[in-house]
Amino acid sequence: MEGLLKIVVRVCVVAAFIAGGVLATEALVSGDDGSSGQDDTRQPIRVGVATPDMRTIEDDVSAVGTLRPARVVQIVPNVDGRVTEVPVSSGQRVSEGDLLIQLDDRAARADVAEAEATLSAAEQEYRRFQRLEDTNAAAEARLEEARAAFLRAEAAMMSARSTLEDRTVTAPFGGTLGVIDTETGAFLTGSESVTRLSDLSVVEVSVALPERYFDRVTPGQTLEITTPAYPDETFEGHVTLRAPQIDLGTRSFEVRAEVDNSDGRLVGGMFANSRLVLGSSEGLAIPDDAIISEGLTTYVYTVTDGTASRTAIEVGASLGALTEIRAGLDTESRVVVAGWDQLSDGAPVDIDEDFARDGLE
Repeated sequence: MEGLLKIVVRVCVVAAFIAGGVLATEALVSGDDGSSGQDDTRQPIRVGVATPDMRTIEDDVSAVGTLRPARVVQIVPNVDGRVTEVPVSSGQRVSEGDLLIQLDDRAARADVAEAEATLSAAEQEYRRFQRLEDTNAAAEARLEEARAAFLRAEAAMMSARSTLEDRTVTAPFGGTLGVIDTETGAFLTGSESVTRLSDLSVVEVSVALPERYFDRVTPGQTLEITTPAYPDETFEGHVTLRAPQIDLGTRSFEVRAEVDNSDGRLVGGMFANSRLVLGSSEGLAIPDDAIISEGLTTYVYTVTDGTASRTAIEVGASLGALTEIRAGLDTESRVVVAGWDQLSDGAPVDIDEDFARDGLE
């Protein structure tokens, strides 16, 4: 009997402990810590806000290309000959008509002199027969023979003079010479390039764009380039050509633009990062610091009547320290740009009116 009584007592003690634990758990879950009657309020979080600003949004596309002179030719003599003079040097700027290479022209000058003498004699003979014809003293056949001889002599003289001119190689236009390795005394053939002449007053950039941009590219559009040689500078040009067809292998098309280079800083062969402006429009922009991304979701916190609201947005182009907002905000929205890392949806906020930042400038 005594043993049974002990068992009953133990069961009652265990039950009391269990009941006490249940009551304690309910109290913790309900937040009742014995101080009932006091309101549970959250302290406002201090934040800085900014209003979206209207900005000009440029619709652009980037590509890489290569610079080349607007005009470039290989300087090649028209005839064989030995070099007697090289009055220019590598990299020199020359004007149209400047002497570049002089070939030995002694034989050519002799040929010109002989041709001029033959022409003079033929002309005198022809003129004499013309005078005789006027007095009916010359036969028509003799006059025609003299006229033909005169014309042959005239053609021979023109050919001799052309050969003489070919032995003097001049600049076809103003520009900058490439490397010249030819020395006086060297023998050149009519197929051997002496140097390269480039007109660098204007340079051309060629880029390839995907097919989807074909109908949006037109001559006259602005194209900006940067080069590794001048990383902190931007050079502006304008589209001069859109290729009339799509390349079947790459599904792209060529675009060419000319860039003013009157100071001669850009040269052919330079690598160019290009940005082509396809159009522009007005749109809202906010500081990048206000934008929060979580996976595929992008949002900001806006403030209305002292309460933070999580607001989904659609972002667009990057504008330096700003980002275009295509949907979700308007010009009256008050966007949290500082302190949002402590916010949650519906949290009370206190706006810092002295927030020392103008994020939209």
